[in-house]
Amino acid sequence: MKTKIWVITTLAIFIVAIGFATETPKMNIVPVKAEKALVTFNSEIPVTFEITITKNDGEIVYYKKSKNPVDVYQKVFDFSEIGNGNYNVSLNYGNCSMNRDLHVSKKDIKVGPVVQLQEPYFCYKNGMLNVSFLNLAQNSVYLNVYKNGDHVDGVSLGKELSIQKCFDLSKLKNGNYKIVVTDKFNDHQFMVHKSSI
Repeated sequence: MKTKIWVITTLAIFIVAIGFATETPKMNIVPVKAEKALVTFNSEIPVTFEITITKNDGEIVYYKKSKNPVDVYQKVFDFSEIGNGNYNVSLNYGNCSMNRDLHVSKKDIKVGPVVQLQEPYFCYKNGMLNVSFLNLAQNSVYLNVYKNGDHVDGVSLGKELSIQKCFDLSKLKNGNYKIVVTDKFNDHQFMVHKSSI
């Protein structure tokens, strides 16, 4: 009797787990011709997204933001019009992003692996700034503080998988500050308004 109950319970848990299982969105890049590539994005649940293609020097060569949630996106890009070199394709959705590096030459396109990233978490309270970042790529991460476009301070946050830091901003003068957390792929921004209360 106990075995039957255990089997039924296990089967019920398994069925519920299958019902709740959802695939994470996928981005694929397939070379179509020597200098053309098909970029596809698939998601089980429709989401709004942004896709950005940047050159190695940071110049944005393509940007699109969806107006409505979609579950499929595909577009063929002709890199012969923008030249050979190294590119990064970044697709942002929700608080996540997927990034792939490309090397384009006249002969072919080489596609790097997908790197999935999470947006950092910022919390500013009582002069203290808490930053948490899941650094899945384990690349160097930096935090910089700007006021009116001028660099105020900066620090390396390291390469660890899980970054959790707290910064005392109480000594800064009153005003608006832009906090920028930078990894290899993105600049993540957070605004802080400091005033004396």
